[in-house]
Amino acid sequence: ERVVRRLGVTLPEDLMMRSDQVRDLHRAGMGIGAHTVHHPILAAVDAATARAEIAQGRERLEEIIGARVSLFAYPNGRPHDDYRREHVRLVESLGFDAALSTSPGAARGDSDRYQLPRIAPWVESSARFALRLLRTYRSPAAALV
Repeated sequence: ERVVRRLGVTLPEDLMMRSDQVRDLHRAGMGIGAHTVHHPILAAVDAATARAEIAQGRERLEEIIGARVSLFAYPNGRPHDDYRREHVRLVESLGFDAALSTSPGAARGDSDRYQLPRIAPWVESSARFALRLLRTYRSPAAALV
């Protein structure tokens, strides 16, 4: 709030994308992956709620873009803390091709395709990003067993 006041700017209140924006991204060739409807931490909700959140989020996106949505990203995405083994099985049973966690790392041939790691690109310099890539390549990401 202090930064906003000091800069004399107004923050937007509509931070979520509108359906037409998602549709435009898809038409422009961007891949669209599912998340959930309300972004719950899956480990904190019951199985029925988790299933509905994942399935309905995907259904809504498929209605918007008029195409199959094959990828899923776990909300917050930390294994054990934010999602558990039962959520991995749920995502697989719902027919997704793969899912992303937020475990830092690079996917390898033996990676669990329902818990793919990723590398965050937001770093201060390209040298630091290169170091992150190298470190990630040397040590695989954590995943649920």
